[in-house]
Amino acid sequence: MAIFGNKSGEGDGNKNGEAAGFGALSPEKAKAFFDRARTVHDTTNYEYAMTMWLSGLRLQPNSLPALEGYWKSAVAFENEHGNKLSKDTRKGFSGKGEIEGFLAAMLDWGVEPVDPAHPVKAAEHAAKIHAAGAPMGEVGDWILARATRLVEQEKKPRARKHMYVKLMEAAATIGLFEYAVRCGDAASKLDPADIELATRTRNMAAQATMSSGGYDRTGQEGGFRSNIRDADTQRRLEETERIGKSEDTKERVLADWEKEYQAKPGDVPTVNQYVKALLERGRPEDERQAYSVLNRAFETMHQFHFRQKAGEIRLRQARRKLEDYRAAASASPDDETAQRNAQIAGRKYLEMELQEYRLRVENYPTDVSLKFELGKREFELGNNEQAIALFQESQQDPRNRTVSMTYLGQAFSRMGWVDEAIDTFRKACEWHQDMNDATGMELRYALLCALQAKAGTDRSLEAAQEAEKLASSIAIQQISYRDIRDRRDSLKKLVSELRQGA
Repeated sequence: MAIFGNKSGEGDGNKNGEAAGFGALSPEKAKAFFDRARTVHDTTNYEYAMTMWLSGLRLQPNSLPALEGYWKSAVAFENEHGNKLSKDTRKGFSGKGEIEGFLAAMLDWGVEPVDPAHPVKAAEHAAKIHAAGAPMGEVGDWILARATRLVEQEKKPRARKHMYVKLMEAAATIGLFEYAVRCGDAASKLDPADIELATRTRNMAAQATMSSGGYDRTGQEGGFRSNIRDADTQRRLEETERIGKSEDTKERVLADWEKEYQAKPGDVPTVNQYVKALLERGRPEDERQAYSVLNRAFETMHQFHFRQKAGEIRLRQARRKLEDYRAAASASPDDETAQRNAQIAGRKYLEMELQEYRLRVENYPTDVSLKFELGKREFELGNNEQAIALFQESQQDPRNRTVSMTYLGQAFSRMGWVDEAIDTFRKACEWHQDMNDATGMELRYALLCALQAKAGTDRSLEAAQEAEKLASSIAIQQISYRDIRDRRDSLKKLVSELRQGA
């Protein structure tokens, strides 16, 4: 299926290509635009760099390094200018055809990185380009990994389901059936009454199994059945997906996937299944091998999800060591060395988590849920300014808004920015719906502490009175809450003193 030829329209592939908006793709010509984009990016002219990346992608839409380069320029531009693109830039990517639609969607996404509608459109156009003859597997994987995270944050269930269905269809067209199943499941949970959708999702799951086993890549007619050539292959397929596996079954599955991996070390589904089989058997040497395989895949295929999985294995190993240190400290509470070792191990583990989440945020810069997780680690390690910047972004996510604002206020308090802490806690109280639940109680307590600090420092009667009222409301609800009795008493005394002084 020729798609890199001229516009002669010879062959079905070229006709499909013309319909998608490409008839003369050229990786060689695209390279000139990509080289120019890198040079321009280094001069900090990010908008022009974006246009160079997209102009190159017009000639080679399935270049993952170029897409990643474009995103780096777009993030830099958005950080400096927001979504204020020039009219000429937008006009340059407003043509017809699937490639032009893909470029326009990427341009919109680049300057509005948290709007899920843009990556959904990009995925749809990428699927149509793929169907017309230009393989978009790597680019599709990159888009879908980010699009699914953004769609999770859509507030309206109906819109969220609609987007999941679109992503499911795009992923299926590209052949990324794991994403298709994930999106189909998410959409079905939002609308359990949609029987047709549930059926389609089950069919996707079956196709994902076939794809992961390599049974849909022979190019022969007849589908799945014609590709299963013997009972041994059928057995492997069934045993791989079986939830409760015996030890013998785990051994057989691992041996099968190890052989498959040795034959096709650059095949993404094979790498994923081999790593899954290693971790299911779960010996120490299996974890080490899985870590090595994932790092090798990341180095050769440059797909970050391999590096993320490797990081998860590393954290799992470190967490077990931390648990050993804590168990030793718990068993010997008077042993200063054991207590100190547990503290050191705990901090080292936090620092390791911090580095992992920094990498994830760097690779998924629009995922505010990751920024929330990174913010927690920065906060726990005392990096208040870094934590504040992250929580200011993660509070835009409705799921983490209240807790983000709580952390934000606490970080301001640590820095001595009492007024900012008070304003933040007040906004969190306004946002939170039930001030009598555990979170509401925590917010009121945090606000009263900040007001008490202001009253003590600024000798503010108004702040002291507001803090006293909050302390009384908490004491009425739960008199044993933290140190609320002592705070109530000290605030009453402070209010009396300030009144006398006034």
